[in-house]
Amino acid sequence: MAFHTLALADVSVTAKGAKMALLTDGGERLYYTFPAPTRAPFGPSNFDKDPHATRLNLEIRVTEDAADWFQQLDEWAIEYICAHSERLFKKILSLQQVRDMYHPCLRHAAGYDPLLRTKYNKTGTRGACRFWNANGEECDPPSDWREAEVRPHVHVSHMWIMGASCGLVVQACDMLVTESSRAFPFAQR
Repeated sequence: MAFHTLALADVSVTAKGAKMALLTDGGERLYYTFPAPTRAPFGPSNFDKDPHATRLNLEIRVTEDAADWFQQLDEWAIEYICAHSERLFKKILSLQQVRDMYHPCLRHAAGYDPLLRTKYNKTGTRGACRFWNANGEECDPPSDWREAEVRPHVHVSHMWIMGASCGLVVQACDMLVTESSRAFPFAQR
């Protein structure tokens, strides 16, 4: 991926008061499809634990290839934000200041593969995540996320800004789902 073609638009404020800057590449939107199946070990959730929420957080384990791609994207973002900090934040920021305020796409925990932080929309005509089976047919989300393998197709849409923090938004668009078949483990008479 030629990250040098990417740019962040001027900061705008949404109707709900959130600050954001769209990510553009001069043409197509920035998508990434995982090269191999992986897992979402915790399933979708939200901060408020609201069962009726339609926009959820979903952390996805990343393979080495995906980790390299998102680490390169994060490095591009940090350098770009530093170079354009006066336009984006109305002040000049050093590289270290940007590193301190930037929330990377990947979350690392000792002894585990990194997790990619994504957003997952359950409903809506625009942006709802679609699920597919191996036959290319649309299907339901996994019934048990911990047991399912997923191959995500994600969209990196914009940078969020909240106070003195910022980061890129990665949204799950489509997932190829393979669920483990379950069988009754006890012999029947």
